[in-house]
Amino acid sequence: MNDPVIRLPWPAFVYELAELIKSISDAPPLYLVGGAVRDAYLRRAIGDIDVAVDGDAIMLARLVADAWKADIYIMDRERDVARVFVSRDDRAFTIDFAKFRGATLADDLRDRDFTVNAMAADLLGDPGVLIDPLEGLADLRMKILRRCSPRSIANDPLRVLRAVRLSAQFELKIHPLTAKDMRGAVGKLRMSSPERVRDEFFKLLGLEQAARGLRVLAHIGALGQALPLESGELDAALAVVERMRAILTAISSRRTDNTAAAFDLGMLVIQLDRFRPSLQAHLDQVYGNGRSHAQLLMLAALLHQDGARTLQGRDRVSSRRAEAAARSLRLTKDERRKLPAAVANCGVILERINWTALDLHRFWHRLKESGIDAILLGAAIVLGTEGSRLQQAEWLRTVEGTRRLLDAYFNRYDEIVNPEPLLDGRDVQDLLGIGSGPKVGGVLTALREAQATGEIRSIEEAREFALRWAGGGR
Repeated sequence: MNDPVIRLPWPAFVYELAELIKSISDAPPLYLVGGAVRDAYLRRAIGDIDVAVDGDAIMLARLVADAWKADIYIMDRERDVARVFVSRDDRAFTIDFAKFRGATLADDLRDRDFTVNAMAADLLGDPGVLIDPLEGLADLRMKILRRCSPRSIANDPLRVLRAVRLSAQFELKIHPLTAKDMRGAVGKLRMSSPERVRDEFFKLLGLEQAARGLRVLAHIGALGQALPLESGELDAALAVVERMRAILTAISSRRTDNTAAAFDLGMLVIQLDRFRPSLQAHLDQVYGNGRSHAQLLMLAALLHQDGARTLQGRDRVSSRRAEAAARSLRLTKDERRKLPAAVANCGVILERINWTALDLHRFWHRLKESGIDAILLGAAIVLGTEGSRLQQAEWLRTVEGTRRLLDAYFNRYDEIVNPEPLLDGRDVQDLLGIGSGPKVGGVLTALREAQATGEIRSIEEAREFALRWAGGGR
C-alpha cells in the first residue's frame, strides 16, 4: 500500500545518482530497495543503498563506476550483482546494483527477508514516494518484524541472525509465525558461510542493545550454532557484555551526561577521561568488512564466560574458546591474535591490587597494545559479576590500578614501557667478554627493567649494573 502522506527524505547523493544514470544510459526501471528505504523513512543516516534493476545490473554498475571514477566489485556474476564504492561530500557510500529477484518489482520485494526491508522507491521517477506492497511501513509503525513469505527464513537461514539483530536495533517484536520459522531454521544456520555469519554477528555486537539480541539468540538455540559457547554460563557472560557496552559508550563520542550517572561507571569515566582520545583511536581500529575493534571487545566479553573473580586456569579455558571462535568466524590474523590475548590476560587486572613500576613495565612489555583490551575487559568483568555487591573501596582500587596502567602506556611510554636501551647486545658482549647467548639476553632484560624502575639512568650505571648482574650480585 502506498501512503500519499509519506515523503522519503533522501540525501543529495541519491538524486545525484539518479541524474547521473539518466545522463549516461537509457536505463531500465530502477528502484531503491531494502534497509535504505526503511532508514530514509526513519530519518536515519544512510551510508549504503541497494538498487534493484529490471535489466543488466553489472553493466549499469560499471557505467556508474566509470562516470564517478569509483571502484567496483562484482559480488555475484551469476545473479548479476555488483557493488560500487563512492565518495561524496567527504563521506563513503556503497551502492549495490542487483537484477530483480523475479520478473517484477513485486516479485523482488516478496523474495526479501522482512517486510520492513521490503519497501521501495522509484529512483528514476519520484524517489520520495514510498512503494510498499507488503505493508512494511505498517509493521514498522507497529514495531513488528514479519517475514515476507513463509519461505523467507528457510530460503536463507542466516536471516535468523538478521531477525534478531533488527529486532534489537529497532526495538521490534518478532511476529509469532516468523519466530516459529526462525526456530525451525536454527539447525541449518551452519550451512551459511562463516563469513556471512561473522558479518551479521558483528553487526549485532555493534548495537547498544547487543546483550538483548544475544539473549534472544540463546533462547532460540542459535547462539551455540554461531559460537563455541556453553549455555550454562550465559547469564554471567551477558552481564559482562552489558557492562562492556556501557564502558565503550562512556569512552565514545556518544557519551551523554547520563551515561555515567551511577557511582561505579562514573568513577571509571572520571579516571579514563584524560585518556579518552587515545582510547577512542584504539577502539576505532577497523578490520575486514568494517568490523571495529570495539566490536571485537564485545565478542571478548561474551567469550570470557567464567565470571569468576579467581581465574586460576579459567583464563586458559577462555583463551582456547576465543581462539576457536576466531577460527570459526574467519577473523583476520590480527583479530585472531588480539581476541585471545584480551581474554587470557584480563585476570591480572582483577587480581593485582598494587602496581609497582616493575609491574607496569612487565605488563606492557608483554602485552603491548593488547594490554588496553585486557584492562577494559577486566573492568567489565568486575562490574558485570559484582553488580549490586560491588564494594566501593575495592572498586576504587581497581579504578586506580586502571588509571596507573593507562598513564604508563599513554603518558610515560618511553620512561616505563619501552625505555631506550643504554646498552645493546654487542655492548654487553664486549663488556663481559662473552659471545652471544642466553646470558646476554638475561643481562639486557635486567637492564631494561632496571631502567623502567629508575634504578639506572646513565650508561655508566648500566655498565656497573651489568657487571654486578653477570657476577651474581643482583
